[in-house]
Amino acid sequence: MLTPRVFFVLIFSSLLLGLAQPAVAQSYGNRHPFDFKRFNLGFLMGMTYNSYNLKEQINIEEDGIMLHRIELVPRYGLNLGMITNANLSRRLSLRFVPTISLEQRDFRYYFSDGPQMRKIEASYLNLPVMLQLKTDYYRRTRVYVLTGGQIGFNLASNKRVRDDLTLLKITNQDLSLTFGFGVTLYGDRIKLSPEILYTMGMVNIYEPLYTTHAEAISSLMSQVIAININFE
Repeated sequence: MLTPRVFFVLIFSSLLLGLAQPAVAQSYGNRHPFDFKRFNLGFLMGMTYNSYNLKEQINIEEDGIMLHRIELVPRYGLNLGMITNANLSRRLSLRFVPTISLEQRDFRYYFSDGPQMRKIEASYLNLPVMLQLKTDYYRRTRVYVLTGGQIGFNLASNKRVRDDLTLLKITNQDLSLTFGFGVTLYGDRIKLSPEILYTMGMVNIYEPLYTTHAEAISSLMSQVIAININFE
């Protein structure tokens, strides 16, 4: 089965190999004026598809109620962020992109007395630092790949809520790796860059305290696919 993680690794590797090839002199033109700037700012807007890498244990009984299995239901969310870009060389940039991400995932619990819906809502302040490798400028376009690390702070963490035992809880910090690719379209006064990012959580963020059938979930690791439009 081709999981999102495997898909993005394949795409990212293919693009990275392509960018490593030497440029063909007769095909590429000169640099765009934007590319002579050492530093520039921008913003992004996007949509996310939010899921988890879920590890569960089935047939857990508590207070005489049997939980047979858990079904994860991914949901869509929103991305808003600021772009800070420093050009290290003609084809390499360092990017810091603080982003607010509104996320939700639903969980369908199959109990012996019927199904029950639970959910996790989060508002993340994500702080990714990424390297961007770009092709040479050609006919007002450049293709690029991105990779880096990210720390996220859940501004709506509910891990300390005790009065709702059906509420799923997560920690207030997350660490993840980010991979992506996109294309930059140059205008006279602005750069527009549609891109796709895959963020893969590296730590378990599940908080089992004050939740019924808490041991049914062994770990939750975030998985997010984002489709962004960058304006610089």
